[in-house]
Amino acid sequence: MYHLNDLKLAIRIADLQNISAASRELNLTPAAASAALKRLEQRLNCQLFIRSTRTMQLTEEGHLFIESSREAINILELASNTLNNNNDQLSGDLGLSMPSDLGRNIVSAWIDEFLASAPSLTLTLYLSDHMSDLMDQKIQLALRYGHLSDSVLKRRYLTSSPRYVVASPTYIKEFGQPNSPAELQQHKLLSWNLGSKHLQQWTFIKDNQRIQIPISPIKTTNDGALLRQWAIAGHGIAYKSWIDIAEDVEQGRLKVLLTDYLTEDIPLQLVYLQTDYPRKQLRMVIDFLQHKFSEFSKRYPPP
Repeated sequence: MYHLNDLKLAIRIADLQNISAASRELNLTPAAASAALKRLEQRLNCQLFIRSTRTMQLTEEGHLFIESSREAINILELASNTLNNNNDQLSGDLGLSMPSDLGRNIVSAWIDEFLASAPSLTLTLYLSDHMSDLMDQKIQLALRYGHLSDSVLKRRYLTSSPRYVVASPTYIKEFGQPNSPAELQQHKLLSWNLGSKHLQQWTFIKDNQRIQIPISPIKTTNDGALLRQWAIAGHGIAYKSWIDIAEDVEQGRLKVLLTDYLTEDIPLQLVYLQTDYPRKQLRMVIDFLQHKFSEFSKRYPPP
């Protein structure tokens, strides 16, 4: 008979190719992880891994066993989820990751609303404009902008969010506003950048022609929430997703510029780890957020 935790450990060792990393992820000491792996191999009467000073490589028998173990654990988790779906009580911890401005400005209040109806459910919220690793950080759900490359992650489309050039009334009163994308280079520009060079240009479309304007920002940050604050404070012109600035535009804190030009339309998606069926709290949070973003899109249609 195999211990379920020993199977999970062996799978993570295979994924990470490192027993120390797998033990840290599963809150085991390296000694305990080594003993568990040895115990499993003794019960199987075969060697699962070829050990070296740096990596753990699966043997041929190890490949067969690990893939069968994955299928077995998926079946067990599906059975557990089926039982949980019959229980009206939501419980456990939910790890949720999203971009900083989106989380602080919009979604955090929605999540508070959801948790009020599920008092036994706890939340760990990760706010970062860097892409989180769901498996390493034990995150169940992540909100991500953009056209995502193929991966083991499942995804649920939420909404699209065009980017717009915006500035505060204070900035416009002092410095005026551009009448074309080319005139942006005469203004104080604010940039969001995670280290990618392509983000140092802004994209516009007019008469089916794509216009890319290189920018020389006076201030750059890797935090979308801070970029928005700079724009509201009148520090310069920013290029922001509509979701992030819709309420600011409606309430007059920011004004959309260059409305004769189209801009990039970026999808917002929910991604989660590959499972046969999301457990109940994941499914309910996904449905809740889809409903909220649908309401938001109706309340704040892009200009």
